[in-house]
Amino acid sequence: MRTHSVGGVIASAMCFTAIIAAGYYALDGRWVDVAVLLLAGLGQVIAFLWFRTPYARAVCALIMLTAAVSAAEQLYSRIWWWDILIHFVALYALVWMAWNRVLTHHPRVRDRVRDRPALRFTWCVVAGFVIAVVWEVMELLGFLFVTPDIHIPPLDTLGDIIMGVLGAACVGFHKEPR
Repeated sequence: MRTHSVGGVIASAMCFTAIIAAGYYALDGRWVDVAVLLLAGLGQVIAFLWFRTPYARAVCALIMLTAAVSAAEQLYSRIWWWDILIHFVALYALVWMAWNRVLTHHPRVRDRVRDRPALRFTWCVVAGFVIAVVWEVMELLGFLFVTPDIHIPPLDTLGDIIMGVLGAACVGFHKEPR
């Protein structure tokens, strides 16, 4: 029989907090916020499935929850630098999840990139760029079809992509799966 540490159980439970928070916003009829929280919840569930260590699960779950609740509570418009910070850490977390999946399920790739930092960083930057662009397209579509409250000026979009790519590039320091 396998025993689990209290920290491990808490970290795993954190991977479902955005889904619970979505229920709270649903009670208030804030359906756009519910959708954003459910999307963050998807990221948390992926962290739960793709990480073995409680630390990695907890970090990614907390980042996803913070990003979604920040949108629901309009922190991006109240704190000028919050959007920049969240794009940096959220892209770090998302690319870390993907990178961990690659390292865990593809041993040949893991062996090939372990001592080749240029290859690791290139993969992370490209993955981060793709995710950042998809994020910004989703923001644009949300602005056009859901609510004009989404802030999407061109310089904001460019800054978000740059910060996201920088956050994603930091994942290149990870050589081993978690």
